[in-house]
Amino acid sequence: MYLDFHDTITAMTAFVQIVVNVPAVSGVFDYALSESLAGEAGVGHLVIVPFGRQTAQGVILRFLDQPSVEEVKEVVELVDPEPVLTQAQIALAEEMAESTLAPLAAVVGLFLPVGLSQQVDTIYQLRIKDYIPKKSTIESRIIKLLQERGPLRGRQIDARFAKVDWRKTAGFLVRKGVLSAKSILPPPRVRTKYVRVAQLAVPPEEAQAAMESLGTKQTLARRQSALRFLIEQPEAVNLSWVYAESGCNLNDLRVLEERGLIRLFENEIFRDPLEKVESRKIESSQVVELTPEQDIALNEITKAISSTNSRTPFLLQGVTGSGKTEIYIRAAQEVVRRGRQAIILVPEIALTPQTVRRFLSRFPGQVGLVHSKLSEGERYDTWRRARAGDLKIIIGARSALFTPLPNIGLIVADECHDSSYYQSEPPFYHAVKAAQTYARLCGAVCVLGSATPTVVQRHQAETNQINKLDLPKRIVELGLPPVHVVDMRDELK
Repeated sequence: MYLDFHDTITAMTAFVQIVVNVPAVSGVFDYALSESLAGEAGVGHLVIVPFGRQTAQGVILRFLDQPSVEEVKEVVELVDPEPVLTQAQIALAEEMAESTLAPLAAVVGLFLPVGLSQQVDTIYQLRIKDYIPKKSTIESRIIKLLQERGPLRGRQIDARFAKVDWRKTAGFLVRKGVLSAKSILPPPRVRTKYVRVAQLAVPPEEAQAAMESLGTKQTLARRQSALRFLIEQPEAVNLSWVYAESGCNLNDLRVLEERGLIRLFENEIFRDPLEKVESRKIESSQVVELTPEQDIALNEITKAISSTNSRTPFLLQGVTGSGKTEIYIRAAQEVVRRGRQAIILVPEIALTPQTVRRFLSRFPGQVGLVHSKLSEGERYDTWRRARAGDLKIIIGARSALFTPLPNIGLIVADECHDSSYYQSEPPFYHAVKAAQTYARLCGAVCVLGSATPTVVQRHQAETNQINKLDLPKRIVELGLPPVHVVDMRDELK
């Protein structure tokens, strides 16, 4: 739908600027919000918009007083009722795009969980069923594939034709009328996960009174066992657990539901990669006495956290075993105490388990893990929990920086000299530099930790662009017991 510019102004239509998720296109585009979306769509929302002859996803960057063109298309619909980007993330994406010369859409894609953001695809279908291709090998393969499989999306054909430029041939067949091609927007690959659960629906006394009238001899024992089990459970229980504990089946539970004794419904669950770790008993960390050097460094960082002035990043230089992680933990505790959140970056996945174990002992149930080896569902649920403010600490590799925590107070980049913080494929960026920019935009404290800072980082410290803090000795050299660290790589696989 197109809106005339002058009619739009009269109707007081809201205008927005959107970055569209089309790889071949850079820049931003102006759209109008319909009356139905005017109160729902806002800055940071993921929406579906018409783009040329196709449909695409996009993120709303800002509202506009007036559009830059006379004819404005309307936003079609919302993908998610909650914003997918915060104001600070939008500002970070724009600064990263400008400093790295990357398309803004490519940078914005870093902030969205894998499977949620979808790009436009083309679906191909045979129009002439009995078409006989010429000797062209690619043409023959395309026709044969569509005859066998029916209509296919371009990415599905890509999977069958690895390293083959088939699209030119497909375009020729479309112009010839042999194939039809239509732009489509695939639905998100990830979604909320639900499980069926059961819960007692009456007071326990009423359930006990109904025990003798639950069925025949063949079914009575099973249903009594299921009802007794649910009487003991204060909350809804997964049906598979009820089956295992009582020996009942779904039909037995449906009978109990029909009699009004229990409720059967679906409950949302989060896919959490740390669930197995947290279900085990994690020993509480012993109170660690800080060394004088640690105490000085922590006091400086804590003062910066409590300050309202502009915050200069810190370079925490300390040899391996000097206690940098303990400072990160205590700084995070101070941030959480103030109602904010922290991001702890590590250079690669192999270092994550050691750090996670120590943070879990101090922040039980409040830690999220982000790295590329997680499933799409696990990453999506961690992203949603962080967005809702349910997680206080996010730990992970460079992609963890883009987790949508609502009020970040601390960003740590441990082993900040490590080359894995640089992404060597488009869009190119350095996570340590991005962390410093993000901390400035969030009003957060940034701590860079390393035993061997880079030449650039040393120069920044010498020119007071970064505040340098030193931990010159290992804790064992000071006569203190080393912190015991458990390798959890197998536990987090």
